Amino acid sequence: MIPLSPNPTYYAENRNFMYRVSIIYNPPTDPAEFDEYYATKHLPLVRQVPGVVRFAAGKCETFDGTTPAGYALAELFFDSKDAAAQALSSPAGQTAAGDLANFATGGVTMLFSNEDTVLP
Repeated sequence: MIPLSPNPTYYAENRNFMYRVSIIYNPPTDPAEFDEYYATKHLPLVRQVPGVVRFAAGKCETFDGTTPAGYALAELFFDSKDAAAQALSSPAGQTAAGDLANFATGGVTMLFSNEDTVLP
């Protein structure tokens, strides 16, 4: 991870661009059941996926208190697109992907993106 620096040339010289897999979880049928399963069963599977450099997840919210379009968002970061493809096609990656049907009752959207720009 690039530390924050007041020197803008630091970022130009030390870019560590990552490849990102974003999973948007739509609102589930039973949020409490989703939360319990995700924390106790799904996350241990995600931890087994090889090549994950960084993982972040959280519940979706809005600034005005209205119901957000998504329920939760998870992001897996890899060194490259190839590393992400290898990880997701690995036995652990396939197990984690197959597990989605066990708790993501609202469905999911998966997005794949390269970090083309990183700003401080």
